[in-house]
Amino acid sequence: MADARELHQEAEELVLRYFENPQPDLKDLIMVRYGAMVERIARKFAGLEPLEDLIQVGYIGLLNALSKFNPRAGVRFNTYATYLVAGEIKHYLRDRSQTIRQPAWLQELRHKVNRAASVLQQDLGRQPTSREIADHLKLSVSSVDDVLATQDLLKVASLDSTPMNDEDADSDVDRLDAADFCAEQLTVEDRVVLEQALQQLRDLEREVLVRFHFEAKNQTEIAAELGISCNYVSHILRQSLTKLRKILSQEEAAEGLMRRQAQALDQDVIDPAVGAYTHRYFKARLEEEVHRAGSRGEELSLILVRFHGLERLRAFFGQQSVLDFLADAHEFLKANVRRLDIVCRYGNDGFAIVLPFTGGHVSVVHQRIVGKIAGWMASRNGGHGPVSVSLGFASFPSEARTSEGLVRSAAADMERIGTVPEKAA
Repeated sequence: MADARELHQEAEELVLRYFENPQPDLKDLIMVRYGAMVERIARKFAGLEPLEDLIQVGYIGLLNALSKFNPRAGVRFNTYATYLVAGEIKHYLRDRSQTIRQPAWLQELRHKVNRAASVLQQDLGRQPTSREIADHLKLSVSSVDDVLATQDLLKVASLDSTPMNDEDADSDVDRLDAADFCAEQLTVEDRVVLEQALQQLRDLEREVLVRFHFEAKNQTEIAAELGISCNYVSHILRQSLTKLRKILSQEEAAEGLMRRQAQALDQDVIDPAVGAYTHRYFKARLEEEVHRAGSRGEELSLILVRFHGLERLRAFFGQQSVLDFLADAHEFLKANVRRLDIVCRYGNDGFAIVLPFTGGHVSVVHQRIVGKIAGWMASRNGGHGPVSVSLGFASFPSEARTSEGLVRSAAADMERIGTVPEKAA
């Protein structure tokens, strides 16, 4: 075992030397060192095509691995090459697409099972069970199950096709392409999810999966290394993959639910087109701030900013120009209030600014915004745009004692102040 590890390490160092100084003789030496790996993978597919042909195709995969490998990715070349060699052989078999030969007795038995299933389906009005087919043919249930399982294994279909009624499903080519699913090509998030899912399996299940899928060992090799039978290895592979799929499906469903909830929450809180808090959030937050200020005996103020003429801007330049204008206005207002003040959308054409801990001083803030916004609008629209603005403010508890009253008072004050045309700047 120690000698094998040393050989692997020497081969890895040889690859690193090649990337530092890519000489042809080093490439030839790498082909020789990894020849046993190529042959081992090719033997897994022996019987479908001549072994010599599969080995030659495997060497093509090894050359591809050597050309694509990134030594700084933190992955061993042996692991990377294993998947590309296997992927190249599978592509070759896909292109050859030779029909699998079946024994005559198996063809006859499967024909009987299929015919019995068709007759029973017509009689029962549903898909018959294995027990019903077995009773009809006077066979054992296990024999029927084996025939049906063999039928699926020997079924020849287009590798570019997807399952019926599943337009979004991956094709068999995608599932067979090992290069597309190399562990080193997974994102960090996918690796974490996979590692966490593997940790939920039993130690033996995890050992078998890792050796079979990541170390490219066949079931006989795994059985010998772990001291168990090949049948038990096959059983563990089926069982652990079923459990792993279930775990990953549950993780994906939970992640999807969280993503939908987060998206719904973002849409309720942030207006994506403008970047400001939404009008709905403004109403809820203002009510919360009024309650807090009332319970603590503090003051609270509200400034409303409303733009006029946006419909003319929209008619002339389009909806996106209105959204761009409002986004710029939001940035301007945020830059001219305190960091603890809250700038939200107010209706479709304005903003509301909630100012905690501000009572009589709101008039000072209001005048500062009035003094700056006219200049900002003049620079934003060139001094002759169709948009004008009006502002209003109110304070709690001196002018209103509820959130609705605060909005009404600020809106009424806005009407008294009137508009501030752009050209006034």
